[in-house]
Amino acid sequence: MGEEEMIKAVIFDLDGTLTDSHEGILKSIRHALTSMNHPIPDEDTLQLFIGPPLADSFKEHCHMTDEEVEQAYNFFKERYDSVGKYENAVYPQIEEALKALRKTGAYVGIATAKPEEQAKDIIKHFKLDPYFEVIRGANREIGLVHKLDILKEALQDMETITAQKYKISRWYMVGDRKYDMEAAKELNCVAMGVSYGYGSVEELESAGADYICESPSDVLVNIAVDTLL
Repeated sequence: MGEEEMIKAVIFDLDGTLTDSHEGILKSIRHALTSMNHPIPDEDTLQLFIGPPLADSFKEHCHMTDEEVEQAYNFFKERYDSVGKYENAVYPQIEEALKALRKTGAYVGIATAKPEEQAKDIIKHFKLDPYFEVIRGANREIGLVHKLDILKEALQDMETITAQKYKISRWYMVGDRKYDMEAAKELNCVAMGVSYGYGSVEELESAGADYICESPSDVLVNIAVDTLL
């Protein structure tokens, strides 16, 4: 295998993959629903809010109209932007895994359905920003909300950044929900499912995961194995 064929790019999801953000997200969802005097779903249903676009979840699980969704989103944002985004923790082994990836010469990025500015704030807050070339997130104002479109933007940005030096020959998408796996398969990335996040192994496998990783160090091992195949 030639040297140039070894150049790889690894794109990570954020919530449930790099950070355990459920506390801040769920508290902010409860705040939004309470502010609207709307019934709060059970805990299992609330967990399903983590991953897909929030507006979709309010519609699907709370049966809201577009107008109600907008109101709920604003109440959510009110709490999340001030305190919720910091009710969050980096998963064990993540920083070590990012360091190791960079040492191998991999390019590393993020594609998340979380609003891009929130994602950048969180990564900077945890001092992880030096590890990433690209951080792409949602932008509701231009209709960029779904993982497939966000991942496409991240891949294009990464290609632009690296084009002067290398042609990336192997792309990886690492995430914890079916949306990550489905987007990866659609865009010809190796789909790396992580089972320590918010999605089940069954969900990841059904969505076409090429590898299931039980920990961030598992992600490294499976990328190394895949590179040798």
